[in-house]
Amino acid sequence: MRQAPSPAPAGWQSPFKTETQATSSLARVIYRSRAVKPMQAPDLLELTTAAQRRNGREGITGLMLYDNDRFFQWLEGPADSVDRVMDDIRVDRRHTDVEVIDRQPAEMRAFAAWSMKLAAPGQVSTAWNWDVIVPPRDIVEHLRKSPEAAPSLLVKLVSVSARMVETVPLDTVAMMPLNPKAADILKNIFISAVVPQLSHSNSGSTARQLPRASRRAPELAELLVATDQAAALEMIEELQADGAAIGMLAATLFEPAARSLGDLWGEDFCSEFDVTVGLCRLQTAIRTLTAGCAPRLPSRLRQPVVLIAPEPGELHRLGAALDRSVLETAGWSPHCEYPTDDNALDDMLAATWFDVLDLSLSPAFRRENTLPKLAETIAQARRASRNPGLVVVVGGRVFNEERQAGQAVGADGSNASSLNVNRAILRTLNVARTATPEVTPA
Repeated sequence: MRQAPSPAPAGWQSPFKTETQATSSLARVIYRSRAVKPMQAPDLLELTTAAQRRNGREGITGLMLYDNDRFFQWLEGPADSVDRVMDDIRVDRRHTDVEVIDRQPAEMRAFAAWSMKLAAPGQVSTAWNWDVIVPPRDIVEHLRKSPEAAPSLLVKLVSVSARMVETVPLDTVAMMPLNPKAADILKNIFISAVVPQLSHSNSGSTARQLPRASRRAPELAELLVATDQAAALEMIEELQADGAAIGMLAATLFEPAARSLGDLWGEDFCSEFDVTVGLCRLQTAIRTLTAGCAPRLPSRLRQPVVLIAPEPGELHRLGAALDRSVLETAGWSPHCEYPTDDNALDDMLAATWFDVLDLSLSPAFRRENTLPKLAETIAQARRASRNPGLVVVVGGRVFNEERQAGQAVGADGSNASSLNVNRAILRTLNVARTATPEVTPA
């Protein structure tokens, strides 16, 4: 029998206590309404962006579906915040005939990763590429005939979005254009936090002690925010000076850049889509940086068998990419997968023996509202795992800023930075093996 995770220190307050222990404080509302005039793609972009900003301030997540001048919206979050947002929605002059279909307390969030996601068929969706869910035709037709079925129909779009993200190549997302304001912001982040170390990789400096940027830093920053990434990636290859340590260098630099993007979104300087494109560009840079690096020789001891995955439903994969980069640079051979839901993750754990499950949340957003879901994922993964002593390590911005959050979700260990992921895994494994007899694969 494996030892349960140690309790949190006395007096510590879980960042998601109110949502897991007091379900009455979390509510969901599903309503429909009618647009006063047909809405085109620019109108919906403006509406969705404003909703994302408002909901981010209120701790609200959810989905909005637009079809044939009809809105269906799912809102979830603290009950008081939901009520305030609904008060604003009722007086919004862009729609009328607001009808609440369902309102009730919620045990957990269904759309925890989205402050507001738009679902729209036809020309509206193609105008934004991947930033809009394309709802299956059968769901749309069912809503038209039976609007009262919205609660059971809208929740199906979570898995639809996950499948869409899985099918979009990383390079395609990274080459999508940023709006000019976001491009300028991202360029400044690269100049101040990323580029200096790419050209001074032998300096030993940390992200907090940056040397003076090289003369080519502004040039590279311009290329990184351009639509065509080929020239930027060629320059990154030129700037590599210490291949053996490049994976560690990427983690040191790109995590602070990701957090900066999240902060800028929180201050309404850019959209969630801009953050996602920016993170994908960082991820393609990591892949280029590590492509030709020779890994360190592995030790004589058996390396742990590690499954790296984002929390199912997490749209930001940079954390998983960083963990993989660092482990491969250290000579490990991790498995990196992107399961679309908990069942897909469980199937992987049941089919193959893994010593460690490395789950990550967004490196840009805190994602406190996803922690209850993460706790469920971990508990279910332990039950499904072929290894009864599976060790679970978690990472992401929230674990960097709240060190006790890992214990609260039932993980064996947390990783404050991808830079230390190999040490965090070994440390956590040693603690687990000390507490229980070691189990080997059958």
